[in-house]
Amino acid sequence: MQVKFVRLFFIFFLLACTVVSGAAAQNIRSNDVNVIQNDTLKNRKLDSIRVRGIRQARSQSNYKFSVGTNLIRYNEENLSPMKMSSLSDFIRQESAAYIKEFGKGMNAYISVRGSSSSHTTVAWNGMNLAVPTMGQTDFSHIPLYLFDGMEMHVGGNSALYGDGAIGGSVRLTTAPKWEKGVHGDILLSAGSFASYFTGGTLRYSSGKLESRTSLLYSEAKNDYKFVNNTKIGKPEERLNNAAGNNTGLLQELFRKLKDSSVISATILYMDFDKQIQPSVSLNDKPDSYRSIYDENLKVNLGYNSREGELSYGARISYAYDKQLYEDDIIAANRLSLSADAEHKFKNLTIKCGIFAERTIPRVDSYADSVRENRYNLFALARYSLKNKLLISGGVRYAGATDIAVPIMPSIDFRYNLFNRNNNSLAVRGAFSGNSKIPSLNDRYWGGEYLYLKSESSRTIEGGLDYSLFSERYTADFFGTLYRSRVNDWIRWLPAGTVWRPQNIPLVVTQGAEAGLKLTGNFSKSKVSLNFTLAYTDIKMKEGLRAEDPAIGRQLAYQPKISWRSALRMSRAGVALYLNFSYTGERSTLDIYDILPSYLLTDIGATYDFKISGARFTINGIIKNITDEMYQNVKFYAMPGRSCQMSIQYKF
Repeated sequence: MQVKFVRLFFIFFLLACTVVSGAAAQNIRSNDVNVIQNDTLKNRKLDSIRVRGIRQARSQSNYKFSVGTNLIRYNEENLSPMKMSSLSDFIRQESAAYIKEFGKGMNAYISVRGSSSSHTTVAWNGMNLAVPTMGQTDFSHIPLYLFDGMEMHVGGNSALYGDGAIGGSVRLTTAPKWEKGVHGDILLSAGSFASYFTGGTLRYSSGKLESRTSLLYSEAKNDYKFVNNTKIGKPEERLNNAAGNNTGLLQELFRKLKDSSVISATILYMDFDKQIQPSVSLNDKPDSYRSIYDENLKVNLGYNSREGELSYGARISYAYDKQLYEDDIIAANRLSLSADAEHKFKNLTIKCGIFAERTIPRVDSYADSVRENRYNLFALARYSLKNKLLISGGVRYAGATDIAVPIMPSIDFRYNLFNRNNNSLAVRGAFSGNSKIPSLNDRYWGGEYLYLKSESSRTIEGGLDYSLFSERYTADFFGTLYRSRVNDWIRWLPAGTVWRPQNIPLVVTQGAEAGLKLTGNFSKSKVSLNFTLAYTDIKMKEGLRAEDPAIGRQLAYQPKISWRSALRMSRAGVALYLNFSYTGERSTLDIYDILPSYLLTDIGATYDFKISGARFTINGIIKNITDEMYQNVKFYAMPGRSCQMSIQYKF
């Protein structure tokens, strides 16, 4: 582990020296250079939003073609206080979406609107981060430090983002800043349970060439105390076999051409060496201890350009994902090609694109001949009528080896009822048809299950967005009602002595979401309050057997109620914050077994200051200050009270 870290640090140092020396050797003319800015918001908005940004010769997100759904955007400032954490930690704190965790730092999977973890697509600059064999993303394997921003699109949107977006989509972004000179940061963090994080980023830009190199290393022993509820007397024990470490490296190069086109080359490498946290009943049984190793490599080459109102781009990507568990290897090579073009007319914007992918797995439990090809064609449009009515829609057609894929349409609207006297009100609605191609594991693990159908859904939703604002305060509110019918939901069920995947005929989810954000400026102080709430009712309506007792009951590990709240006060570089996270009751795989609800409370502070022009940020937080003892997944202990400190140096 130490040898690997030293090797990666040497690579980071070598790249940094190469970039800086290359910069010194260039004879850069002193022309004025237009700085292209990120089109992220300075402040996160809770409602569905429209963003006006400076035109860029780079691929734009598809979110603007879904005007009737809810999009939450986080910029680098929003992510900064939790840069030493994983994406699962961030979403668990900031969003009412449910994160199913098997312990601190262990596997973590998202559920949006009660959907499966494979029903939420996760991408980085358009590149799918899901492991193709499993068809889902482990959010504990996404270190937040490597990314500049994030979009969380709630609701079905397969026409925009491809198959799998039945519940929602998470889009991670990195982008050039085009700030001349050398910039970067160093982040150090330490916390309870022997948790340590080190990260460094170096950026160089000449105005036409930009390089960004980031390196991170983290480790944790995770030997926290817990109450063992499987033993007589419920004794307090210290967790065993839950340590892990993570190494990550991101290298990006961007080059502006004479016609304002941009070419890019990016490499992302991550590895995770973890012990597998045992259930509480096996905590004192060393013969049951196991470990697992994951390795991920992503390489992307891109070209983006703009000519007047026409923008277009093309990308070629390669991904290698490997998991080693004891002597079993689960690995896959994936090559993908994509291209898109967007044209803006007076009141109409149209975007079209194509996508093709080939996956070659290397899995001991597959036949050697297994290969998969996928392709997508999509068209999107958005029309604006007198700044009052927005209409958008699209359609996506997809195909894959050995499987039929339903067509994926969408239609949205947003109508601004009024925008006057310091307040505005808009109503919105959306319909989408979505699908999910079975994963390679679903179709080929231990045999060929080609009888499986693609999962499909029909989602309808409606909501409103209200804003009230003045020079001293703002108030933003959103509310959404939705209903979704998912056909052929895939579940692995016992079939004699083995388990096999089956299509559940019908699952119906319906619910409500609401959010409120209040901000106020008082003299030199700023106060903000955020609150988000999710009510999720998800039930199997038709099963494989009419007498199945699970029909009509809430699906396992799906809380009906969850909410998040955050209070923040800042003045003169000092900020205090208080976070609340509530997760309601959930049934386990035994539908009659209910896990209790829990409320987690965190309190923290940040301090921004300068020393001789150098900028520093110190952050400290106490998590779970009430020392709540809880289990997110039955028999897997979660930590009680803990603390974490970090310091970041920016240059």
